[in-house]
Amino acid sequence: MTQLPRGRPRSEATRLAVLTATAELIAETGYDRVTIEAIAARAGCGKQTIYRWWSSKSLIVADAVIDGHLRLPEHGVPDTGDLGADLRDWVTEAAASVRIPEHRALIRALAAAASETEAESLRLSEHLTAPHYGALMRRLRAGQARGQLSPEANLDAIADALLGSTLFRVLAGFPPAAHPSAIVDLLLGAGPGGRSG
Repeated sequence: MTQLPRGRPRSEATRLAVLTATAELIAETGYDRVTIEAIAARAGCGKQTIYRWWSSKSLIVADAVIDGHLRLPEHGVPDTGDLGADLRDWVTEAAASVRIPEHRALIRALAAAASETEAESLRLSEHLTAPHYGALMRRLRAGQARGQLSPEANLDAIADALLGSTLFRVLAGFPPAAHPSAIVDLLLGAGPGGRSG
């Protein structure tokens, strides 16, 4: 939960009403069109109450995602035994997801929330980023153990590049890559269109 300022304690019923209202309004109109005024009206509370507890709309969205009122699409890394094919499928699915404007807007909102404070960044990392990163690292380690990656391969760098290549395009406002799986070929050492075992 976002760190609260000193003052009147937060009502749990009002907090839940705000998060529910935010999720409903985003589903109805999209993140970019949602305003604090609209959230307050839907939640039945004053705008001042919201600003007392959250300093920005993106922080409300972060709480709504962490509490399960809003859900980002989840893309688990498959394990068919073929690391290259699994990663290509994974990045292609992720690229398709971020073509959806609502998903792109939520990712940008969460990035904005993470930039508010170090504590918020750590909280979002713990609940959202770290689990995805951990799953990707486990899949890379499994591939390395099967001899599909060099024992000297820098798995952290590969994971950073796979996740970062998608997020960068979203945050920079670029369209998703036309051929998202090409990054896998580069990272695993295959030539264009090639397959790494």
